[in-house]
Amino acid sequence: MATISLTFGTLTLDSTNNIAISRISEKASKPIQSYNIPVTDGAIAEEAKIGAKIITIEGDIAGTSYDNLRTNLDTLHAGLLDGIQQLSKDNERYISCQLKDFSYAYDHPSRRATWSASFVAHFPFWLAETATTDDRTPTSGVGYTISNAGNAPARVKIEITPTGSMADACKIDNTTTGKSFQYRGTVSAAQVLEVDNRYDTDDFQVLNNGADDHDNFEGDFITLNPGDNTIVFTGTASTAVKLTYRKTWY
Repeated sequence: MATISLTFGTLTLDSTNNIAISRISEKASKPIQSYNIPVTDGAIAEEAKIGAKIITIEGDIAGTSYDNLRTNLDTLHAGLLDGIQQLSKDNERYISCQLKDFSYAYDHPSRRATWSASFVAHFPFWLAETATTDDRTPTSGVGYTISNAGNAPARVKIEITPTGSMADACKIDNTTTGKSFQYRGTVSAAQVLEVDNRYDTDDFQVLNNGADDHDNFEGDFITLNPGDNTIVFTGTASTAVKLTYRKTWY
């Protein structure tokens, strides 16, 4: 029989904490706004982005006595309240979320309680626990394939390291998505230009040798569509290009 392993931060939601999971549900939505068309039937609806994901977990928790059951409930509640954490599933995928509400009821006053917890994930995608990297020295102007094995767009961190000084000679295209960027500044030999589409943090980053340099950046922060993507580097020869991303699922 297949089992599902869940952790929230450092709290394991399994028998080690006297917990049995009975149900997991997810709710995704789009905050669509529509506007009536005057003097005619129908309306205009905007194209909306995905809103926050709601994940609800239900289960029961046991104790050897009423005092022990109460202690176990206290441990569970405190663990779930511990801010924004990674909810991990099967040690393969995780989503960053925080507790929205928690409820419980004793179905056996001294031995067992049922509980329910709802979580809100502001970035509404599951991410692979293990990052994927592609590190190569591409030929300028020649496309190569990068694959996102998930079913949703993946955020990417791109690190570009020239062997010699690179001045206004760096462009990255994802011809599959039609997105591209160009860096107009100078990157010294063996130093790193990092263009990060919120892979490491919730902020967009353009770092030249660790220093912010958004002023010399033009264009888009790159994502990878599900499946194969064609990446083209145009710039100084013998430049290393490293892409780091996590397979991403709705």
